[in-house]
Amino acid sequence: MNIIRKKYSELRGIRTVAILADPACRSCWGKNTPPLLEHVWHTHRPELFLVAGDLAIHGTSREHRAFISAVRRYPALLAAVPGDHDRPLKAFMSHFGSTRKVIDVGKWRFIGVNTANRMFPKSEADFLENHIRRNTLIFTHIPPGVNGWTFHGFQPYYSGRFLSIIERHSSEIKAAFFGHIHGYSRRKYSGVPLVATGGAAESFTVRNNRYDGPGFSQMMIFDTATGKLTLCKMAA
Repeated sequence: MNIIRKKYSELRGIRTVAILADPACRSCWGKNTPPLLEHVWHTHRPELFLVAGDLAIHGTSREHRAFISAVRRYPALLAAVPGDHDRPLKAFMSHFGSTRKVIDVGKWRFIGVNTANRMFPKSEADFLENHIRRNTLIFTHIPPGVNGWTFHGFQPYYSGRFLSIIERHSSEIKAAFFGHIHGYSRRKYSGVPLVATGGAAESFTVRNNRYDGPGFSQMMIFDTATGKLTLCKMAA
C-alpha cells in the first residue's frame, strides 16, 4: 500500500477505484473494517482506495498507524481526506499528507475536500469549484443536508454553499461521495448522484432521516473504463 500525500497527482493504469469512509472511527473497527477490505480486494482488486474521512477515533498518530497496518497488505494506492474524528489534523497530515486532493486518473478527476470541522468554508468551496472539470468525482466527509440526510449532514448554510456548486457544475460532475453517515444511501441533486458510501467501522440502515437498525458493511466501486458505479457489500 502506497499513500498519496500530495495535493495534486496524476495516475496511470488505474482500472478500479474503491471509495469508502469511516473505516476506523469506532472501537469495533478492528473486527469490521479488515474483513470488508479483504472482501473488496478479492472481489474487485482496486488499484486505488479513496477514503472520505474518519481514519481514526481520536485523531492520534497511533490510531492512524493502526489503520495503515490494516491496509498495508494490499498492493494498491490510498488517498484520504480527513473527517471529524481525524482532528486535530496534525497527525492526519503526518501520515496522509494534504487535507485536499486532486487526483487525475485517465479522463476522470477525483477532488477531495476537507470538511473535518463539519463546515464547508469558502476556502474549501473555492478550491473545489476552481478544480472542477469535465468527468469530476468529489469525495469529502460531511454530506449536504438533503432530504433524508439532515440528521447527520451540513447545517443549511453550508449545505446551500455545497449544493450551489453542484448545481452550477452539474454537467461536469459525475458523482459526489460522503462519509459521516454510517450507511449506504443515495440521493440526486441537479441530476448528480450523491452517495453516502456505506459503513466500514460500523454500518446502519438509513431510512426516514435516521438510522434504522444494523446494516451491511459496504464500499463503492468505480470502473474507470466504463464509468459504472457499483456497491460492494458484505453481511453485517
